[in-house]
Formats: sequence, structure tokens, C-alpha cells
Amino acid sequence: LPIVAVDTLPDAVPVEQRALPEACVLLFGQEGPGLSDEAVAAADSAVVIRQFGSTRSLNAAAAAAIVMHEWVRVHAQTD
Repeated sequence: LPIVAVDTLPDAVPVEQRALPEACVLLFGQEGPGLSDEAVAAADSAVVIRQFGSTRSLNAAAAAAIVMHEWVRVHAQTD
């Protein structure tokens, strides 16, 4: 499965601008330091949650909820 890093990385694309793969691993880092260098190296792509203000990071649970909602918005059946 492709690994999608969720972090404020230089090459990360805003999550709402890149369709997440239907089958993938979402990789979240710690609040503050983010993902380790090893985790970033293992990722196939990276997305970022756009934020305003001086805060660089979100709580991991909040970030996961935002990114998983975006996955559902793209992939969930609406029957």
C-alpha cells in the first residue's frame, strides 16, 4: 500500500488538492516535531493540512480526523 505522510513538509500538497488513494496507509507524526526522517523517507507522498497563524502542528487525533474526513469525502459511497 502507498504510504501518505501527513506533515508540514516542503513538498507536501494541501490534502484537499490531492486525492488520497482509496487503499493507503496514512502516517501521522507527533505534535510539534512531526514525522521522523525515517518515516518521511518511507512515504510515497505527503499532504499537509493548511493552517492559519503561528501554530505549526495539530494534535494527532485532530489531524487524523481531518484527513480521514477528506478520504471519506472522496471515496465514500453516497447510495
